[in-house]
Amino acid sequence: MKKRIVPIFLSMLLVCCFCVNTLTAGAISFTPNFDINSAAGLLINLDTDEVVYQKNADTQYMPGSLVQIMEAVIVLENCQNLGTRITADGSLYAKYSDSEYPDDVRYADIRDHDTLTVEELLYAMMLTSSVEASVMLANQFGNGSMSAFVDMMNTRAQELGCTQTHFTNVTGMYDIAQKTTANDLAIIVRHAMTLNKFEQIATTVSFTPFSANQERHTDEWVWTHSNLMVIPNSEYHMEGAKGIKTANITAQGRNIITEASRDGNNFLVILLAAPFEDKDGNLKYYHIEDATTLFDWVFTHFSFKTLLSDTAELGQISVRNGSNTDYVLVKPVKSFGMLWYDAADANSITQDIDLRSNVSAPVKKGDVLGTVTLKFSGEEVATVDLVATSSVELSQFKYYLALAKHFPKTEWLLRAILFSVLFCAIYIALCAYSHMQYLKRRKPATPVHLKPNSAAALREARKAEHRNKEK
Repeated sequence: MKKRIVPIFLSMLLVCCFCVNTLTAGAISFTPNFDINSAAGLLINLDTDEVVYQKNADTQYMPGSLVQIMEAVIVLENCQNLGTRITADGSLYAKYSDSEYPDDVRYADIRDHDTLTVEELLYAMMLTSSVEASVMLANQFGNGSMSAFVDMMNTRAQELGCTQTHFTNVTGMYDIAQKTTANDLAIIVRHAMTLNKFEQIATTVSFTPFSANQERHTDEWVWTHSNLMVIPNSEYHMEGAKGIKTANITAQGRNIITEASRDGNNFLVILLAAPFEDKDGNLKYYHIEDATTLFDWVFTHFSFKTLLSDTAELGQISVRNGSNTDYVLVKPVKSFGMLWYDAADANSITQDIDLRSNVSAPVKKGDVLGTVTLKFSGEEVATVDLVATSSVELSQFKYYLALAKHFPKTEWLLRAILFSVLFCAIYIALCAYSHMQYLKRRKPATPVHLKPNSAAALREARKAEHRNKEK
């Protein structure tokens, strides 16, 4: 998936971004004037991957045969040739006829020894929730092991970022341990839609297999999509609706994942655990009614609206050392627009502007100098970069003058002073040491007294002593 789904409370607008690197969309909630009967729901814009509406999107429910979307992902990612033929072995799926909830089991009239291609089996599984097709594909791509294939499904789901999903079987049969959420299903189906053939298969209204054993089926062999919204003569038909998958779980309710397009806008709905009956016990298709309600709501009450123009001057910033001016104006780098709910007053949107300080020349036109954050009712709608509307050249004279004025306050000056003091201290210490060594070298030698060792020397000494007395 290009982008993961972000949950919000009740509802949220879809953001249409013009530049991914310069705009960040926030989550903004709107409350519709209705509630849905399904226990959980999600409405997503397929063009922007943003959520419009959500209800209990992180609560776990049994997916039923929606698990076959994950099975289709594994098959499409591992199949080298969709034309590969597989022969049905009725013993692989015979046991499902004795299920605790037989109404949850769906068949596509695939008989023992029928031979169908992988692609044909995908059509049977996605359109009718065929238990035969599901088991045959899992057995083929799990190398004869259903549990190995289920492990592949769980591993791939984790790799895609599904944190609250666990699969236990490939048919969607009742199992309290098999669970997922609307948000995790959104991750899976959005990835599936990037795979070749998936959307084509999942949104086909009806399909006729070209099995080598076609003659064994006396009636016309046609698989029709279980989503009544796409059936032209159905009372639930909705113009622009497409597939993708339905599921019934007797112990829980009805599930559906479907998409719809109108006026170039494309949306996906995920609904889980819709009741089978109303309070009077009448059979109801609440999952389809909820899907129709959500689609009608978004198509009727939302329209694209420009909330911020790229020509709007949103402030000015002082620029130091400019040669031609001392300020520059700023504007949004891109216009910003979104699908806006017609019941919400766009004039109530506030702008929180954050501009850079201490800007110095040179400044180039288009340099990012701040941001503007749009908010509605306290919730962030989007944050857009603000850029300079013109260039400001550098004045060399102002630059060097500023350096001179600023130098006494700089850390470099303090470092220079400390270095000078240290150098002087070392110099004085060296001078003192040199002077002490000089004094040591100039000190007079100790007189040497000679002991007379002859009579002549003794006489000379006495004469000298006599002369000294006469003086």
